[in-house]
Amino acid sequence: MENENFDEYMEYYKKLPLTQKKEIALSQLKVLATLTNKMCQELNVENEIIINKELLDVNKDNPTEDDYFEAIIVYINSIQNSLCDFDLKLTKIMESQEINLD
Repeated sequence: MENENFDEYMEYYKKLPLTQKKEIALSQLKVLATLTNKMCQELNVENEIIINKELLDVNKDNPTEDDYFEAIIVYINSIQNSLCDFDLKLTKIMESQEINLD
């Protein structure tokens, strides 16, 4: 996304009610968690998206702020795990092929 388009998007986003902002943020984190997991699958890295009860709490009738932040932490940790697993595998592949990025 170009900066100009992103700036327009952010202006739109800032005007949304907090509930919609939280849903968009969680949705984008879920997409990123899925993407990083897919990256691992492409390199045959054993990796799974973290599934935790905190993710279900945001679907209840009246989720709290804590529920949203707890779900965010679950997704962030899942993304971190995937990226670390991907990096370890990529490093091993590069070392086995004597590829040096320095």
